[in-house]
Amino acid sequence: MKLYYKNLAAKKIDKLIINSLDQALYQAIVLINGAEHTVWKDEKTTLLTRNLTEMRELFEQFDINEIVLRHESAYDEMIGSAPKKNSNRLEVPLGKNPYALPKYLH
Repeated sequence: MKLYYKNLAAKKIDKLIINSLDQALYQAIVLINGAEHTVWKDEKTTLLTRNLTEMRELFEQFDINEIVLRHESAYDEMIGSAPKKNSNRLEVPLGKNPYALPKYLH
C-alpha cells in the first residue's frame, strides 16, 4: 500500500526520516505505528527534493514527534570490499524548526 503525501494529515506520524540518497537528493520516509513507509508524491513518484530545508518545510504542518536525517553508505561495496555484516546507518536528529532563525526573521 502506497502512502501519499496528500493523505498524511489524517495520520499520526511518530518519526520523519529524511533519507539522504545522494549528495543533494532527499527522500521522505515516515514511521507510523512501528512501520516505515516511503511517502509518495503521486502514483509513479516518491516524494523527493534536492534541498533538505525544502523537505523539512513540506512536513512543517504535521505534528511529528521526531525528525532525523538518515544516511547509509554503499561505498564499501562499490570499491570492492566485502559487504559488511553490520549496518553503517547513521541517523542525525534534527530540530522541528527547519530554519536556523525563526521564520519571521528571514
